Amino acid sequence: MQWILAVPFLYDEGGDWITHHVGAPHRFTTAPAPYAHDRSRAATGASEWSDYLRHAWQAWRLVRAAPRGRVGIMTGFPQLAVAAALVKLVLGRRDVPLVAWCFNLGRTPGGWKARLARLVLRQVDVFVVHSRREIALYADWLDLPRDRFAFVPLSIHDEPRETHEDEAAPFILAMGSANRDYATLAAAAASLGLPTVIVAGAHAVADLALPPNVTVRSGLGIAECHDLCGRARVNVVPLRNTTFTSGQVTVLEAMMLAKPVVATRAAGTEDYVIEGQNGLLVPPEDPAALAAAIKALWDDPAARARLGAEARRTVAEGTTFRAVAPAMAAVLEAARIRVAGRSAPALRAEPWRGQAG
Repeated sequence: MQWILAVPFLYDEGGDWITHHVGAPHRFTTAPAPYAHDRSRAATGASEWSDYLRHAWQAWRLVRAAPRGRVGIMTGFPQLAVAAALVKLVLGRRDVPLVAWCFNLGRTPGGWKARLARLVLRQVDVFVVHSRREIALYADWLDLPRDRFAFVPLSIHDEPRETHEDEAAPFILAMGSANRDYATLAAAAASLGLPTVIVAGAHAVADLALPPNVTVRSGLGIAECHDLCGRARVNVVPLRNTTFTSGQVTVLEAMMLAKPVVATRAAGTEDYVIEGQNGLLVPPEDPAALAAAIKALWDDPAARARLGAEARRTVAEGTTFRAVAPAMAAVLEAARIRVAGRSAPALRAEPWRGQAG
């Protein structure tokens, strides 16, 4: 089976992603993204939708050149799923399986947008989400059966390296801008009086009264962020909206570097951070609980080492591209069988070793 990839960060066949580790009978051809995937925006405007539609059309042109019954499409991120599903609806190509990988929404709109989404997204055969909570959330919103959705752990490029905590000048680190609750972190940091660094866009901390022990940095590259993460004594991911997923990449990259994380219990964290095993989870908007969790790790180097080692193992065994490849293969096969008119096997991502079921 040949799969056409419409994924914004893939520009050629040589990219190292999950597909690189998925073997026969699946083959992959990339429809290169005709735009730069480096834009951060709260909403998708007309020019961006034009980019996604052009990208989806390029993918469908490759589909139309392939033999019927032997080709499918896999998209990355919701906008491309919508664009590819719209073309599928217009062309009437129900014979082409469509997989929406990384279907992650920041909100579920109502009104005409919801009605349009239900019409178009029925063309998707399998939605892949990276939080178990999202299955019910999106199935109910789209009025689709839950067996059309599959939870697969979010995967990251594995870059393990030795890290050295800054013992001379220890600090707390929080990174990221999307859905971050830096007000709660600021209150916790004020009560602790410990040096705290926030790496985020200016808008994420706008109008916050930050205590003098909190500094903000922005515009850092990935290598600089990883360096800070490795040197930090405690990494914190405070989240505001706990219904929708966010913060997962920040959590997993810290865990990849064998750093325990203190995170808000939310849809984007509870499938990855296991309380007391590879990190700590705290209730939302609770400065006292956040401060207590930070202080517990700050004062206990043995706990940091134990949780960090388990965090690293969690990533190595469950969230690398290679680790997730079998789940991707199962999703693609289920989509192929579903379109062929047979009963597709139930999709259930088995928890990796050490993960809660």
